Amino acid sequence: MKKTETSEFYDKIKSILPPEKFHRIENQIIDESNYKLEAFWHIIVAGYSAEFAANNYVKLYNFLQDKPFSYTQALITFVIYPGLKSGIYIKKTRWFELN
Repeated sequence: MKKTETSEFYDKIKSILPPEKFHRIENQIIDESNYKLEAFWHIIVAGYSAEFAANNYVKLYNFLQDKPFSYTQALITFVIYPGLKSGIYIKKTRWFELN
């Protein structure tokens, strides 16, 4: 791995994951930009598994490119109740359900 700005979130991810989990995903993330690795980091810190993060961090990064909210907001499942006793339950599509 090149020692560049990329190492910031790479090193954080490496430090938080058990070695065996890190080695399983290392080849997938080793050449990623620090920006995309930040998405990976936020998924892990939110409590998702390393495998889930590895499969979805690029989706999260791409999802937020044109959205006015943070990683924390994107990682929350939004649920809307339009009115009291309406019986209507709407759940917005979550970022990891997108293509």
